[in-house]
Amino acid sequence: MDGGLSARVAPLYADALGVMKMFSLRAKTWWLVLNAVLALSLAVAFYWTLQNYVAEQSASAEQRRDAQMIWLLVYSRDIEAGQQVAIEDFQQRKFPPDYVTDDWLLPQDVSVVVGSHTQQFVAAGEPVSLAHLGTLQPTSFSDVLAPGEFAVTATVSIEQLHHGLVEVGNFVTLVGQDFRSEQSRLTAIPNVEVLALDSFTDVGWQEGLASTLTFRFSAEQAYQFEQLRQSQFSIWLQRSEHFADLWLDSPNPIIYLMEREGG
Repeated sequence: MDGGLSARVAPLYADALGVMKMFSLRAKTWWLVLNAVLALSLAVAFYWTLQNYVAEQSASAEQRRDAQMIWLLVYSRDIEAGQQVAIEDFQQRKFPPDYVTDDWLLPQDVSVVVGSHTQQFVAAGEPVSLAHLGTLQPTSFSDVLAPGEFAVTATVSIEQLHHGLVEVGNFVTLVGQDFRSEQSRLTAIPNVEVLALDSFTDVGWQEGLASTLTFRFSAEQAYQFEQLRQSQFSIWLQRSEHFADLWLDSPNPIIYLMEREGG
């Protein structure tokens, strides 16, 4: 009896044991697969984290290098020896500070070298050096004046500045009282160019409100203005040089002011 039972149970036990081994093998396989997937996910995450870190560090280093770079004046084209250079022959480019030498020119030096002649062949992209160019003529503010012209500076108020709207290069009409005759009258000097606001001679460089204006005058206009500045002269801003042509028929126009009674 016992032998028969054992004979019947033994195959069942063997089957159960086989099933357990099979499930154990599958569990191990799934465990290995899960571990492999987890390890791969961690590796990918670490890789992208490392890539982002390297990219951020590279960008930061590039920004630091860019902040230290220096703008220099370079030639925009190949130029043979003996040719005169113009403004379009130059452009600006950044260079590492370690490469910069003392004789390389900055972009703001371009006005000094325009019009000079090259002493040797220069290639496009090459930094501009004084050694490349002939003797430079010194420049000053008075070079903007033609023969017979004068630059005259006057202290001005906010109202005369049109609260900062007057800019270098504008044309204005100066109006004031002329005290040379027994009966004072208003007179005007039309089409006067503004050469500078304080010490600034370029448009857009003025910061804040200027306290002085420098005008371009002929000798006659300069003398006339010295009479006007004895009074509180007004500055009329013109649209263009042609706006005040109507004044030219009368060198000394008379302007009448009408006041209301009781005003």
